[in-house]
Amino acid sequence: MPARIVVVHDDLSFLVPLAVALRDNGHEVAAFDDPIAAWDALKSGHRVEVLVTRIQFAAKKPHGVALATWTRANRPSVHVVFVALPELQVHTTGVGTFMAMPVAPAEVVTTVERLLDQ
Repeated sequence: MPARIVVVHDDLSFLVPLAVALRDNGHEVAAFDDPIAAWDALKSGHRVEVLVTRIQFAAKKPHGVALATWTRANRPSVHVVFVALPELQVHTTGVGTFMAMPVAPAEVVTTVERLLDQ
């Protein structure tokens, strides 16, 4: 059964290639550029194994740490990967795996697959 991965990133030049790379590696992916739309998808009954998100979104949008914290509280088995600017890593301690931007989609795929194998 392919992994169910939710990717939330408002930089389409990162989001689209990452979603394609994950799909090319056999994973089922839902990609969102809006954290509110992703929140609605995460609330649904679908099984999610990995959430990949950035930390900062546009004004009046929930940040990625809130999205990850809510997801982990409601689905403790979900792995979280943050892909964000290095100076934001401090906000992710104890919440998920951090990857500093810039990062290639292939590197994120490798991290996601490592987490799925745990």
